[in-house]
Formats: sequence, C-alpha cells, structure tokens
Amino acid sequence: MLSRPEDGWVTFQLGSEDTAFDLSYVTDVAQEWLAQAIHGLETLDAFSVHGYCEPGRMVCTVSYWCCYVIFEDDGRSPACHDVTQLHVSMLDFCRMLHRDLSDHLDAWVDWHEGEMEAEGAGAQVRREAILWEKLDRLQKLIEERKEDFDEGRCFL
Repeated sequence: MLSRPEDGWVTFQLGSEDTAFDLSYVTDVAQEWLAQAIHGLETLDAFSVHGYCEPGRMVCTVSYWCCYVIFEDDGRSPACHDVTQLHVSMLDFCRMLHRDLSDHLDAWVDWHEGEMEAEGAGAQVRREAILWEKLDRLQKLIEERKEDFDEGRCFL
C-alpha cells in the first residue's frame, strides 16, 4: 500500500497500478493517516486520508467494507477523476497501514527532516516515540476489532 518513503515522496497503491499515486512531503502521511485510522477503528466511522501529488491530490475514503480512491485535479478547472471503489475493509486498510509504517519506521521518522532540524536535537527521538505510540494503539484496535469484521457479520 505505502512504499518506503524516499526524498520526501512515497507511493500509495491500493489495488491495481491504476490506483498508484506519488505523494509528497506536504502531508505528514504517517502521523495524519495513523490518527485517522485510529479514530476510524475506535468509532467504526468512515475516515479519509489524503496526500498531495503535486499537482493534484489523492483522497482515500475508508468505509466499513470498501475504500474509495479519488484523484482531485487542482488545475484551472478543478475536478475529481478516476473514482475507484475497492473491496478493502477498514480493518484490512489499517493492517496494511500498520505493516507499511512499521516496516520502514526509520524512513517515516525522517519524513520531515527539515522540521526536525528546526525543532532541535530531540525532535527525531520524540517523533519516533509518537509514531511507536500510535502504531501500538492501532495494533491494539486491530486486535480488538477483528471479530467485528468477520465475513457476513455487520456490526453496524
């Protein structure tokens, strides 16, 4: 779903190559997406994550059973293109997010390197601790909500 971030860019791909987007450092993907996923699993409400493609913006709305990926063109005639519906549950999206962030935590810690330099020497340590705390919370919610997403069962 999320590649290893490099040079302020990460690729988000959910489903086929048609739903692959290069997202820039403008959005703090790890921090913002984790916060949204945690809230979504806590409340079982749909949530959205986004990222800037420069130009344009990708929005992924995660509902109980499906994800909807939209590309918003921010050119002279702003419009939404290529709305894609994927059968990826909220739980599966959160599992993939947890895996991808955990697998490349060092790169995600360095995602906003310039900001960390401005914040001082302990910024990297603080950022890593915050990410670990959120990843731990997400993992606990994934475990708690597993049975809510059993096939054929609708919790809502």
